[in-house]
Amino acid sequence: MSRISFLLIFILAVASLPIINSWLSNRSQPLTDDYIGEKLDDYISRNFDKIIKTFREESIKSSHAARDNATKGKILQYNNEIFDLAYPHLGNENSNIIAVGFFDYSCGYCRAIKDDIKQLINDGKIKYIFRDAPILGNNSLKAAKSALAVYFVDKGKYFDFHYAALDHKGEFSDENILGIVKSIGINENDFHSSMQNNADKIERMIDDSKLLVRELGVGGTPFLIIGDSLFVGATDLDVLRKKVDELSHKQG
Repeated sequence: MSRISFLLIFILAVASLPIINSWLSNRSQPLTDDYIGEKLDDYISRNFDKIIKTFREESIKSSHAARDNATKGKILQYNNEIFDLAYPHLGNENSNIIAVGFFDYSCGYCRAIKDDIKQLINDGKIKYIFRDAPILGNNSLKAAKSALAVYFVDKGKYFDFHYAALDHKGEFSDENILGIVKSIGINENDFHSSMQNNADKIERMIDDSKLLVRELGVGGTPFLIIGDSLFVGATDLDVLRKKVDELSHKQG
C-alpha cells in the first residue's frame, strides 16, 4: 500500500471517530452498515474541506521527506567528491564538521550571503570548502579560473581574491580581473604563469564542481552542504548555525 493511500485511510478513520463516539453514547441505535455509512457520509460532507486540507498537507510532507531522503542519498553517493580538501578551504582545521559552498562570482545571491558565510567560518566550528561553479556564462568562468590561478600562486590569497571578486560590480574583463589580482598583492607575471601552467588542473576542478551541481539536481547557486543537508539559495545564517550546532552535539 502506498503512503498516500495509507494516509487517506487514516484520515477517514480519524474522521469516523466522532460518529463512533456518538453511537457509544447512544446505545439505543443499532450499529448497522447502513447506519455507519450514513453517519460517515454526513461527517465527511460537513468536514470535506478540512479533510482535503489535511490530506494535502500530509501529501506535501511525504513529498518533502522523499526529496530530502533522495538528496541525502546523493550526498552520500558523492561524499568523497563533495568534501574534497584539495579545493580551497578555510576555518577550523581540527573540526570534523565540513561545510561546502558552491558559488558563481556573477551570482547576486552569492554576493548577498558572503558576509554570513564569512561569519559562519569565523565562528570557528567548521572547515569550509569553496567550490567555484561558474554556471552564468563566460565572465563567471573567467573569474573562477583566475581565482584558482591565484590559489596555486598563494593559497591564502585565494580568499582575498574571492571576497574582492564578490564585491566587484560589473563584468569581469581581463583588465578588471588583473586589477583585483594586483590589489591583493599577487605579481602579474606569477598570475599569468599560473593561468598557463595550471590550466588543465584548474579546468578539471571547475568541471568537477559543475558536474556535482548537475548530479545533485540543484538549479543554481549559491548552495551549501553541511553534513547530509543541502541548503539552496540565500539561506539565513541562523539556519546554518543551527545545523552546525546540531552536528556538534551529535559528535560531542
